[in-house]
Amino acid sequence: MLMADGALPSNKAQGYVVRRLIRRAIRFGRLLGLQPGFMTEIARSVLDSYAEAYPVPAEKREAIIAAMTQEETKFHNMLGKGLKEIEKIPNLTGALAFKLFETYGFPWEMSEEIARERGQQVDRAEFEAEFKKHQELSRTAGKGMFKGGLADHGEAVVKLHTATHLLHQALRSVLGVHVQQKGSNITGERLRFDFSHPQKVTPDELKKVEEIVNSQIQRDLPISFRLTSYEDAIKEGALAFFGERYPEKVKVYEIGDFSKEICGGPHAEKTSLLGKFAVTREEASSAGVRRIYATLS
Repeated sequence: MLMADGALPSNKAQGYVVRRLIRRAIRFGRLLGLQPGFMTEIARSVLDSYAEAYPVPAEKREAIIAAMTQEETKFHNMLGKGLKEIEKIPNLTGALAFKLFETYGFPWEMSEEIARERGQQVDRAEFEAEFKKHQELSRTAGKGMFKGGLADHGEAVVKLHTATHLLHQALRSVLGVHVQQKGSNITGERLRFDFSHPQKVTPDELKKVEEIVNSQIQRDLPISFRLTSYEDAIKEGALAFFGERYPEKVKVYEIGDFSKEICGGPHAEKTSLLGKFAVTREEASSAGVRRIYATLS
């Protein structure tokens, strides 16, 4: 009924309470073996049961059902990935809880609840400390102290940076050529990729993107670069990064016949070195800009 009064799931005020309630119900429903989609059916049943005492207009009813379906789908995907990881962790620390949050969007409250069920206690201060470190890294990268948003030039970062090229082209293939990179931040554990797109990327679209990236990885494509002028690179169809100022000569990196971008590097030598690509999270970054988190394993 909160949703009927306009409190749709979000990260603020009443919407946050609604989201917490929905997500707890989803988690316990999974433990009971209920199939995905059960929350939508519950919502329909509640609306029907209260139709006389608390009538909801048809238009608003459908908006509630749509919001519930979207929230369940989004959280179901995130929760499944996060729970698989949390099962591998015998002792859940604040640092590990933050890693789950940062990589999968797994909420602190959920980690705390699972730890409590195990008879453990997670250090919230440690979680907050890791969060502050992450914010500082993001600020540093944003000031250009790490070229291209890279935390360092270690092997894991190089592989993930290479994967952003595959991700960029895959997004354009699935969503359309309006997709352009708007930013990135890459650590040794995950990549974060911002791109222009007017609406949420659906689970089916994300699945297609994953499949395309992994198919290019399996093709064992060679990765090479050459120096040319910016004008010639653009004429040849190379993608240019977001609002950068380019020197007279630029590097154009080509990944087989799949991707061609202007980039300063560094990159892996071939795609088969990247391993398996997986999208862990998709969300809004700003108006008209979406954000994807992904990993390699």
